Amino acid sequence: MHMSIAHLSAAHLALSRKTIAAAMRALIGLLSCAILLAWPVPAPATDAGGGAAVEIRNGPRFGELDLRAPGAIELASELIVDQQRDDGTFERAQDLDRGSLKLVASCDRRPGTCVTIDERGLRPVPWSGMSCSSQCNRGCDRNFPMYGRFRFVVMSCDGRTRFEGAVFERPWPHQSTSPRGLLRRARSP
Repeated sequence: MHMSIAHLSAAHLALSRKTIAAAMRALIGLLSCAILLAWPVPAPATDAGGGAAVEIRNGPRFGELDLRAPGAIELASELIVDQQRDDGTFERAQDLDRGSLKLVASCDRRPGTCVTIDERGLRPVPWSGMSCSSQCNRGCDRNFPMYGRFRFVVMSCDGRTRFEGAVFERPWPHQSTSPRGLLRRARSP
């Protein structure tokens, strides 16, 4: 059997390609595993007893939310609204509804200090986005709309575990009426 040099080179080249391709696949596999192992994955928050994680889902409209847990969990009845600051950190919005928002499905209901949620969930009365007529308080003389980026927060009944929802936004109606827009206008000649 006689092979020409052209056939020998092609056969050698094909073998080299297979060897290189196998090595590349192995390298890609190792790099993929390394990336997946190094990627930070937030652990779900659990209550102090190691029980169910609480899921806070934003609703389709501003201020709406839905709470769920795979098992029964006791939460403090207060619904907290955090507002994002310019540096990216969050701080609690103060005195909403002349005190605090509550985990209530109806304004006619007065919750105790704790509320139980489970897989059936709880859909609290939405936050209006206003400063003092925020949820169930309808009469207020110093009411103003709040704009920016927010998240809902609830606490376990014992106060040891904090559950934070996803960030949602209420944009300023016009750039010129935002605090930054007003500041730019004030500095303009």
